[in-house]
Amino acid sequence: MLRSSVQYEILDLPTDDGGIEQATLEGKYLITRAGKFVWITLILKHKPIRFTREVLKFFCKLFENQYEREIIELYTKFEGDISVFKKDPYSRQSLKKEIGDIFHLYLNLPFKIGTARGKKITPKAKKVLKFAKNIAHKSKGQILLEKLFGEISDALNLANEEIANLIYSLVENEVFLPIPQEETKKRFPLHF
Repeated sequence: MLRSSVQYEILDLPTDDGGIEQATLEGKYLITRAGKFVWITLILKHKPIRFTREVLKFFCKLFENQYEREIIELYTKFEGDISVFKKDPYSRQSLKKEIGDIFHLYLNLPFKIGTARGKKITPKAKKVLKFAKNIAHKSKGQILLEKLFGEISDALNLANEEIANLIYSLVENEVFLPIPQEETKKRFPLHF
C-alpha cells in the first residue's frame, strides 16, 4: 500500500529536511516526514493531529541521530540487513521500545488530570497544566491533547516542538493519565 501510494504519486515524499506530507489511501491516513537521510511514514486509522506531527518530527530526529552510521552504511556494510536497527549499542532500549515510548499512540485518547504533587515539573509545564485544568473543567474532566495543544499554541509564545515536549513531559510524569477506551465509552458516550 505505501509503496504503491508513492509510486502512483498519491503520497508525495517531501523533499526538504523537516518537510511533512499527508495523504489518504483506502480509508487510512498517511503522514510522512523527511529527515536528512530517511523518510518516516505513519499509517493511521484516524486523521493525524498536530501533536502527531510534532512527535513524528521528534522521532525522525532521534532516529537519524541515533542510527546515522547504520543508515549511511545500510546498503554497503550492512548489505540491507535492517535487523541492525534492532540492536541498540547506544542505550539499553531497543528501537521497538523507543517507538513505543515516543509515539504513545494512545495519545489520541482523552486524558484526565492526575496529581502533580511530588513530581518535578518545570514552570512552563505548570502553565500547560493550568490550561489543561481549564479544559477539563469545561469538558467533564477529560482533555484531548490536540485541543490542549491548539489552545497553548494560540495563547503562549512557544514553538510547536516545545509545546509537544511539555505535554509529553506531563504524560510521562503521569500528571496526564489516559482514559482507557472502554472507560471513555462508558463515561463519555457522546464523544465516540
